[in-house]
Amino acid sequence: MRDLLHLAPLQSFTDFHFRNAFQAVLGDVNRFYAPYLKMAFDGSIKEGPKFDVLPQNNPFEKVVPQLMACSAAEFLIMANYLENIGYDEVNWNLGCPYPMVAKRDLGSGILNKPSKIISILDEVQKQTSIKIGIKMRMGYEDTSDILSILPALNNIDLSEIIIHARFGKQLYNGTCDLDRFGECIPLSKHQLIYNGDINSVADFRRLKKLFPSITQWMIGRGAISNPFIFEMIQDDSEELPDDFVIVFKEFLSLLLESYLHHSNNHGNILLKMCHYWEYFALNFQNGKKLNRIVKKSKSVSEYSNFIANLDSLI
Repeated sequence: MRDLLHLAPLQSFTDFHFRNAFQAVLGDVNRFYAPYLKMAFDGSIKEGPKFDVLPQNNPFEKVVPQLMACSAAEFLIMANYLENIGYDEVNWNLGCPYPMVAKRDLGSGILNKPSKIISILDEVQKQTSIKIGIKMRMGYEDTSDILSILPALNNIDLSEIIIHARFGKQLYNGTCDLDRFGECIPLSKHQLIYNGDINSVADFRRLKKLFPSITQWMIGRGAISNPFIFEMIQDDSEELPDDFVIVFKEFLSLLLESYLHHSNNHGNILLKMCHYWEYFALNFQNGKKLNRIVKKSKSVSEYSNFIANLDSLI
């Protein structure tokens, strides 16, 4: 039986443009998670994330939307909205590490308050039947918080718990605490999914050997830098597919077309492509050169020409 592989929700990267282009030409992803919905200061849901999860913007496999909330009231506003537009599952973000978020008991900032987490979940589940999963770090100040959180969650009905094996204050620096993750496995009765620093097939093999009981894995930044990583893991191959240049060019073209279809601001779109190429470039020996070419593109047509000629540039 093959392990299940999931695409992580990364703000500004794994939006519906990326997910749709990915699903059109690439494969081997079992579930796609959308970046989190969040409340605005006026009590409404922020419009950008709402637009991202609209059914008409997600014509392929339905994604699992994520939300960020620090109270049952906020959670229910977003969960009810998602249920009303057709979703039957949400994922609660308990992992965002950024201080401006964490200081408001959002994301990983609430992980040192396990009683508050349980209270929110208890209240939410009294008022909605939508399935709830959690994506969490192992703590905010350090990784010890998770040792008390996981047993407390055993009495809550959850679809899954995705664990990014860092603590919040690390941001994305340092290494994952694999020893602590190993301690987590016997503490939870829920389906655990591992997340963190899967950037290659070799990384996956090493983690699979360390945690043979884990059968589901989430990949984020490693999938932005190499969109073929899911296929390579399932094929147990460290080599890119023979047709990767053809497929990658098609993916890049679809990604650009989607942004152009929804916006006339070519400057912002070019900037967006530059941000993607900070990751894409890592997958090529001459990635720095390719990245420079992208950054020097002065128009969408110039960037399109770059895509068309990519096979001659690598």
